Amino acid sequence: MLRKVGLAISYFISIVYIILIVWPALYCYQHGCHGPELDGFMPAFFVTPLAGVTTAFSLRNAMQNIKKNDSSSSIFWPSAIVFSIVLVGIVGLIAWIVLQTAFHQPHR
Repeated sequence: MLRKVGLAISYFISIVYIILIVWPALYCYQHGCHGPELDGFMPAFFVTPLAGVTTAFSLRNAMQNIKKNDSSSSIFWPSAIVFSIVLVGIVGLIAWIVLQTAFHQPHR
């Protein structure tokens, strides 16, 4: 029971994180955001560490359900693809932040 509750929370956080990314992205695509309007992505940046962990757990669960080879396993393919894309994006974001902080040249 506790495992199912944990997975439900994990899926919920992952889905909310995806919404926090997609909603401002759609707005910016429709209206053309510049400068301070990109602050709509700040909630997504705030929860990135937690969302990365929960998305990994959600992806693991989706892959386990796909391996079961039941009739309902085809439902988990789209979620596994989306969670994989989100995880690659999170890894890319973290790598970009590390590169920016490691090679930042102070102004003289």
